Amino acid sequence: MHLFVFIASGYAEQGTVKAGSKTKAVEKNEAPTKNIILLIDSSGSMKRTDPKNYRKPAAKLFVSLLGEDVRLSVVSFGDTVKTLLPLSVNKRSQRPLIDRAIDQITSKEYSTHIHLAIKKGLEILKETKEGSGILVLMSDGKLTLGSTEKDEAAMAELLKLLPEAAKLGIKIYTIPFTEESDIKLLEKIAADTGAFSRLAKQDTDIHKIFASIFEKIRQPDAVPITEDGFVIDSEIKEAILLITKQPKTRTTLLTPAGTKITAERKGKDIIWHNAEVFDMITIPNPEPGRWKVNLSTKEGNRVYVLTNLRLKSNFNKNTVHKGETLKIDAWLERDGGVVTEQDVLSKITFILDSLDPMKRTYQTKMILDSLDSGVVPSGGRYIAETKIESIGDYTLRIIAEGNTFKREKVLEFKAEDVPQEKSVPTKIPQQPEPVKEEPMKWSQAIIIFGAFNGILILIGGAVFLIMKFLRKRNKKK
Repeated sequence: MHLFVFIASGYAEQGTVKAGSKTKAVEKNEAPTKNIILLIDSSGSMKRTDPKNYRKPAAKLFVSLLGEDVRLSVVSFGDTVKTLLPLSVNKRSQRPLIDRAIDQITSKEYSTHIHLAIKKGLEILKETKEGSGILVLMSDGKLTLGSTEKDEAAMAELLKLLPEAAKLGIKIYTIPFTEESDIKLLEKIAADTGAFSRLAKQDTDIHKIFASIFEKIRQPDAVPITEDGFVIDSEIKEAILLITKQPKTRTTLLTPAGTKITAERKGKDIIWHNAEVFDMITIPNPEPGRWKVNLSTKEGNRVYVLTNLRLKSNFNKNTVHKGETLKIDAWLERDGGVVTEQDVLSKITFILDSLDPMKRTYQTKMILDSLDSGVVPSGGRYIAETKIESIGDYTLRIIAEGNTFKREKVLEFKAEDVPQEKSVPTKIPQQPEPVKEEPMKWSQAIIIFGAFNGILILIGGAVFLIMKFLRKRNKKK
């Protein structure tokens, strides 16, 4: 059982921070995305790879997590591409309309027109005021349209769309659904547009992948979770719990005061959405203190919070290279200002926890940056280095812990091999070209022919005279 707790809204980044009596600029993280298009596969193979249609509640979960400051569109693709929901404001009052659009996704079509789905998504985004946004594409298939000629034409069209998307700043996050999908193609689509691709090996994984995309594009704050629960402090205003569970199991929460909360006994202010493989629970003004939940696994748990005390980092890469040494930074902000007071920082510990592709964990204590980079005021920025030694998916957790609070920032990325440089072929020394003889002119040929014949006549005449002289001489004798 996995636990995620997400903040409901309020992800706008601050443009300045206060350092004592001065105001100093801070490097802004990526601006909140305003337009998001869901591109969801409706091909017939989804009956087998997603027999219980888990992608539908997972998509609804993603929509709920995004908050009300975005516009959303839902597009289904298979043999054709259908816009099930035009770009609409993601307000809570619109949720029934959005849910009905997601429920229209089927598993009945034969082919998988991935290129047409991306083309449609780009068209929708280009018509917006911003002209940009994010596409989230999920497919369990390959770009196979019935013939080699059609496949090649579709692939050529798709490869032309990717540079166009990148130029417009449109990122395409992809979810290969099971290993039957064209994983390499979906990874390329994401990489070429500055996004990432996450493989959902099982249908029960899909909501966790959607949650990972939410985390990447909205960059929420978090509270670490341990085996016995998590701590909510007084600055947290609202929490959304996402609890992954086994089918036919129930979730139970225990408040700091000892009150048991279930789907049947939740109180009037708590909103509880119960799905087969996860629960989403919205708790306004959660009670400060330690909360407990009946977890069945240690992996994949998250607690995201909306708070005035935020943990920030500039690291936001999707891909790094094996052998690279990463410099990770972090700092705390309160009410938009960086915390720089030494008496406060002396009571806070910053830890970088790394989980590599082999599931090995490493911890490094982060230290104050002695070289002020200008990103945040001197004295408030902590750094640590970690070397990437394996290929695969990494998860870094930055943890800041004080006497009365804990904060966590989760960073996910993929490590790849260093691209091989194309070898320059050794230049083969050129052999000197044979001297081309000029073709002989006709006048030259006639002169040479005449001279040659004259010589032959002279020789023949000389031979004749000699023979005549010798005959006369023989007669006299």
